[in-house]
Amino acid sequence: AGRIGPGDVYAADDRDNHPFRALLDGEVVLYEARSDESGGAAHARMLVHAPAEAIWNVILSCESAFIYVKGLEHCEVLEDSGGRGLVRQVVDPSWIVPKMDYVFESLRDPYREIRFQRISGDLDVLEGYWIFTPVPEGLLVDYEARVKPSIPAPRWLVRYTVKRSMPDLLACIRFLARGSGSSGQEKSDRERCPKQGRAQ
Repeated sequence: AGRIGPGDVYAADDRDNHPFRALLDGEVVLYEARSDESGGAAHARMLVHAPAEAIWNVILSCESAFIYVKGLEHCEVLEDSGGRGLVRQVVDPSWIVPKMDYVFESLRDPYREIRFQRISGDLDVLEGYWIFTPVPEGLLVDYEARVKPSIPAPRWLVRYTVKRSMPDLLACIRFLARGSGSSGQEKSDRERCPKQGRAQ
């Protein structure tokens, strides 16, 4: 879909191009995805019809994380000083990948940006960002993450996780923030939550 940097927006005369039309249609656009023997990374974007505060609160909520993070078994806020947080998560994503127990730090510029990185645990690398950019049509939400498990995962699984799980995660977060924009899109976003039964 083209190389888009974090926080980049489309000029008024460029809003008919394919990526932006796809965003208006409710798609979660995957701009970049890459994988190798050691892990993978991706950058995705969605358009949300809700204030940044609503998305922010979902992302930082352990209760919501049990709905939008596939295989999440434990989530605990170890520290929260407003601008900085420490969270422990235990994730069992599939039978082919060992259970992962890790702590990550998030550094926050309220309602504009969240940057996160691994502090300890069963990941060699976990890092990325969330960026929130208001536009006339709503709120652009950019998400980029790079993950490298301590035990190398099969490349096909990394590709699947990057290309499918990340867009599903963003769509579910949009649903939980009540930012889908229409009843049809809300239903579609809800169905992409890993734990639909807990999504209200």
